[in-house]
Amino acid sequence: MRLLIILFFTSIIYGQSDFILPSDFADNPPNLPNVVLPSFDDNDDSESVSDIDFTNSVKGYRIQIMISEDEKDLINVKQKLELIIKEKIYIKFELPNYKLRVGNFDSRKKAETYRNKVIQLGYRSAWVVPTLIELDY
Repeated sequence: MRLLIILFFTSIIYGQSDFILPSDFADNPPNLPNVVLPSFDDNDDSESVSDIDFTNSVKGYRIQIMISEDEKDLINVKQKLELIIKEKIYIKFELPNYKLRVGNFDSRKKAETYRNKVIQLGYRSAWVVPTLIELDY
């Protein structure tokens, strides 16, 4: 019985010796990208600037090559592709990822044909996505 009481008190002493203090948790604020949302105000005085120009955009297709949470990964791939691909290359942020897309195709058939060329370059996970594309002048 004495041994049981000694073990009980010993476990209480050693079991409560490690206290967790709130200062032990130092959370750094997350590094989030700056997201600019369009303004729906009718005020002309607002200084919100939208980088999306819908006046020369139509429904079409692009080839999505990569997705990443880190924009730097996509910038490196974009720089390599610019030396090989003649089509325009875009990096677009859609929560929660950055997306690397190529081309402005008005039909899915044209996009699929170009996708086969991209796959031959080694980007086997490339696929066609419907999106707004820029009109060529």
